[in-house]
Amino acid sequence: MDRSKIWRKISSNWRIGFVTIFIAFMFFAIGKMALWGTETVTDGKADLSGVLLNLNKTVELNGQWEFYWNQLLTPADFCTKQPIKMDSFIKVPDSWSAKKIGAKVYLNKGVATYRLIINYPVTLKDPALRVQNIACAYKLYVNGQFAAEVGTVSDQPTKFEGGTQLLIIDLPADKQEVELVLQVANLNYAKGGVRQSPVFGSKQVLERQRMILMALQLIFIGCVLIFGVYYLLLFVLQTKNRTALIFSILCFITGLRSLIWGEVPIMLFSPDISFNTLAYINYFTGFNLIPMMVLFITSLYPSEYKKVSLGLVLFPILLFNCLLLTSAEFMSLFTNYLYILMLVQMIYMMVILIKAVLKRRENAALMYIVVCVYVLAINLDILHFSGISGFYDNNMFLCGNIAVIIAMSYAQAKQQAKTHKKLVLYNQNLLEADRLKDKIMATEISFLHAQIKPHFLYNAFDAIANVCEKDGKKAGKLIIDLAIYLRGSLEFNHLDKMTTIEKELEFVDTYFNIEQARFGEKIQLIKEIESPLDFQIPVLILQPLVENAVRHGISKIPGGGTVCIRIKETNGETCIEVKDDGAGIVEKKIEMILANERLDQGVGLLNIHHRLQMLYGRGLEIISEEGIGTCVKFVIPGCMTSNGAKRNDQSEGGKQS
Repeated sequence: MDRSKIWRKISSNWRIGFVTIFIAFMFFAIGKMALWGTETVTDGKADLSGVLLNLNKTVELNGQWEFYWNQLLTPADFCTKQPIKMDSFIKVPDSWSAKKIGAKVYLNKGVATYRLIINYPVTLKDPALRVQNIACAYKLYVNGQFAAEVGTVSDQPTKFEGGTQLLIIDLPADKQEVELVLQVANLNYAKGGVRQSPVFGSKQVLERQRMILMALQLIFIGCVLIFGVYYLLLFVLQTKNRTALIFSILCFITGLRSLIWGEVPIMLFSPDISFNTLAYINYFTGFNLIPMMVLFITSLYPSEYKKVSLGLVLFPILLFNCLLLTSAEFMSLFTNYLYILMLVQMIYMMVILIKAVLKRRENAALMYIVVCVYVLAINLDILHFSGISGFYDNNMFLCGNIAVIIAMSYAQAKQQAKTHKKLVLYNQNLLEADRLKDKIMATEISFLHAQIKPHFLYNAFDAIANVCEKDGKKAGKLIIDLAIYLRGSLEFNHLDKMTTIEKELEFVDTYFNIEQARFGEKIQLIKEIESPLDFQIPVLILQPLVENAVRHGISKIPGGGTVCIRIKETNGETCIEVKDDGAGIVEKKIEMILANERLDQGVGLLNIHHRLQMLYGRGLEIISEEGIGTCVKFVIPGCMTSNGAKRNDQSEGGKQS
């Protein structure tokens, strides 16, 4: 192998390795930041008095909250003389499901009370709390007063009802210390608890942030859906474009999932949407988002994977989709298994992309980088909702999807542009080939004429010489006919032009006069014309057929014969026949003549057949019987009306079918 090729291969492997290591380092750094993130809550208290809360500054209330298991406590319960025994401190955000804190294990389903004391500066004029993503129903008290309830909090399944809603709740502006009591109930979900940290800050700032994030999310959803519709229409017009269909479905799934993510834009359109409906949308999109990504990547790089491995990776998704027929509570039990499957699918996808990059496939490097960003965002979500990481940002999912959608759209657009460029080049080559074909045919006919002329001229001059001894005047007329014939037969450079029936018949007469000088009255020409003489037909069509009838038909019969030209109008078309009662043609030879198999007898017929096919889409029809004769006929679309006007204008000589 050439040293330069070896060096390029090593350089390529080094670059892809460097990018992989860099992205892995980013993931590790963000993971460490997530695990070691600064906690603002310690032992159930958050002291924010020294925090400057202005401009866009907000504080996540993450850390150790007071936790009271299997109790729905109110603020009054904490004012009794007998203090309530706390079970433990619990990490927020996190789930209590299957947690073992000290000697206690908290089950998936149950009720609990969270409590937090906040100290914040009195200078903050509009303190507020943003609360979101608490599984699955909650009720909040602020300084002993009821503040909000999402769903219906109860320890009785018949009264319990899950809910999901993003709230911004006012806090007292005249207090420096505020008590938060949060009742949480989970009786229908795999994991209960405060899944996302409440956020404290100025109400004006919180609402502005929400408005900006909502606008960005809606813009993103709109763009994704536009892409989805565009590529769906592209697939409808190009049904073999499987990549366009997969990308369209991926866009629709991404847009649907984005409606229930982050600021939950679906609440703008359906404020009363049920918790179960949101859960089904969440699971449906969660089950199918990564598999559609895998299908899209494999459709872009089909040579980098095997169908068996793809089937093994995607088959479990069919089983997960069957879970959509069950309840949301039952589906939630398989969440951890889904995370494992998603991890396997992401690894499989990355392996395909690495192979594509190493083989220098088109857009492979770009797709590899953006998919790494996407995988990073998905894994941060998985770590957060698995309770491993406290770091979470709604925008991570949005940014990851934006990067992937833009990159994939670019790849699709580039592929479409390349296809269009190839199509334009193909059309140009096709037109050039068509022009070249016409030139070749003209040259071919020229060559055939050059082969035929010497033999014909020898016979013609011999006949004229014989006539000169008997009738000089007739010989002179034959010489003029020969000149007219030669001039007309040299029209092969203008085979796309049209002439009238009258001129074509005059050309036939000059040829036949010369042949009669040889054969005398043994050969006869009959013309039955039932069509206007000024009707346009292709040049050099009739004479070669008559010549073929004389040379290969009646001249081979000792007693000679007759050639009949019949032209008539039938059903809006002009039918032209050249018939002789000569030797005839064997049926097998007719098939060979029209099947491009070159025979000395059929060169003229074959070329006329091709010209008619190019002009009108149909060629010659040959009917022959050995010893009886041959009939060659063809049809030209259009005919003359009684007043001489053409129904179908053929005067321009354009190609028609």
